[in-house]
Amino acid sequence: MRKLLRQERRKMTKKLAGILVALTILASFSGCGKEEEDPYSSPSFTDGKVSTASEGEATSTDASLTDALMIASYSDATRSDASMTDAIPASLTDALPMGVYNKNTYFNGLAEFKIKVDGDKWKFLDAVEVASATGASEDYVNNLWYGYKSPYDEDTTYAAIVSNSQSGSTIIVSYVNPSSYMMPDYSAKEYLTMAAKKYDNVSARTVTFLGRQYECLDIPKDQNELGRRTQFAIKQDGIIVLITFTMIDDTTLDEAVRLMTPLYY
Repeated sequence: MRKLLRQERRKMTKKLAGILVALTILASFSGCGKEEEDPYSSPSFTDGKVSTASEGEATSTDASLTDALMIASYSDATRSDASMTDAIPASLTDALPMGVYNKNTYFNGLAEFKIKVDGDKWKFLDAVEVASATGASEDYVNNLWYGYKSPYDEDTTYAAIVSNSQSGSTIIVSYVNPSSYMMPDYSAKEYLTMAAKKYDNVSARTVTFLGRQYECLDIPKDQNELGRRTQFAIKQDGIIVLITFTMIDDTTLDEAVRLMTPLYY
């Protein structure tokens, strides 16, 4: 039994590592020209250029994404007052940029949303697991999460990773710091527009997600070896907050989106 569990854990770790590789920004300031990038990597800032997309360049939205956006528009205000009493920890007013955890709920004060899991089918990765998946040390992850390191001093950081224990599907909350690439004015729209260039017939579009205006890039599973990937990006206080859903096997986007709600209502 233990051997089987170890094998399953290795499989899940391998899947997650592949997903994270796809989110890594490749950057080189050597001046030797731009190297060819992995087709599943996130955009590179290496050429120092950006290109923007107009609102009219958005691709058509498929039914599953439309359903997910409708679910994400659900307001906590419809819940009873009793459910809201303990929904937000008192410490959130002094929350660290990377967010805070309270049992099975992650609160992100920067982009103002929360993720609640059941702790069984959907689980948060702890610092050890995030460190293993990202190639960082446990101390590095803990220092970020507890405020001893700042995402403003890094290029890309990981605030939370949720994993589906059955399929390996994930929700990854990561931060991209454009200032670390000497491009402080780089927007969420520009970020996803550059990412879209790696795929065929897809483009970033502006959507309402979790009650706010996000940029969205929906990559179909036939263009992503790991499964369907849907990214939502918003820029807050100089940081691009990136929420990436990677849906594997039969896990649907709307199932994953149901774990998320706006923070304040």
